[in-house]
Amino acid sequence: MEIRDRLIAESDPDYREFSSKLTPGCETILGVRMPTLRKISKEIIKGDWRAFLSEPGPYVHEEKILRGLVIANAKMGMNERLAHLEQFIPHIDNWAVCDSMVIRRGKDEMDQLWNFILPYFDRPGEYEKRFAVTTMLRFIDEEHIDRILQELERVEHDGYYLKMGVAWTLSFCFIEFPEKTLSMLKNGRLDDFTYNKTLQKITESLRVDTDTKKMIKGLRRR
Repeated sequence: MEIRDRLIAESDPDYREFSSKLTPGCETILGVRMPTLRKISKEIIKGDWRAFLSEPGPYVHEEKILRGLVIANAKMGMNERLAHLEQFIPHIDNWAVCDSMVIRRGKDEMDQLWNFILPYFDRPGEYEKRFAVTTMLRFIDEEHIDRILQELERVEHDGYYLKMGVAWTLSFCFIEFPEKTLSMLKNGRLDDFTYNKTLQKITESLRVDTDTKKMIKGLRRR
C-alpha cells in the first residue's frame, strides 16, 4: 500500500476536525494521530527510506510529518541528515510539522547541527526561524546558553507561532538557567507579547516553585 493510501486508511474525520482547529490555515490535514505516524515512520525507516525522501511533492500535512520523523531518526551520517533537512525546511508550513522533528545525536554531530541552525535565525520565513528557535531546546547547557539567549532576543517577526516558539524555548532556558534568563528578560528587547507569553510559560511549568511563579507574575508588562 502506498504511503498516501495508508494515511487515508488510517485517517479519522473527527481528529481531522480537531487538528484543523489547532493548525489554522493548513488545508491538507487528513486526520492521522501522532502515534500512528510514528509507527508508520518506523516502518519506512526499516525499508527504503531514501526512496521515500526522494519522492516529489506536493505533500499532505501527515506526509510532511513523516518526512521530518524519517530525517530525524533514520540511520545516516549528520552530513546526509543536514542535506535532507535543508531540502525539507522550506516545506514546513505550520508548528505541528516543525515541532514533530526532534534530532538527538552524539556531541560531535550535534556541533554540526548547531552550526547548521544558526543561519536560520536570519531567514525570512516564520517557520524557518521557528525551526531554529525550537531546535535550540536541544542545546540548553552551559556551553550554549549565552548564545541561545542572544539569538532569541534578536528574533524579529510578526508571526504568532514564531513568537510562541521563542516564549516556549525561553521558558526552558529559565528552568535551567534562571538568573541568566531573568536578566535577559528584564534588560532585553523582547516585544510585549513574546515577553508576557514567556512569563506565562514559566508560571505554567511544574518545574518552577510557587514563590518563583509569584515573582514572575509580578514582572508582567501591562
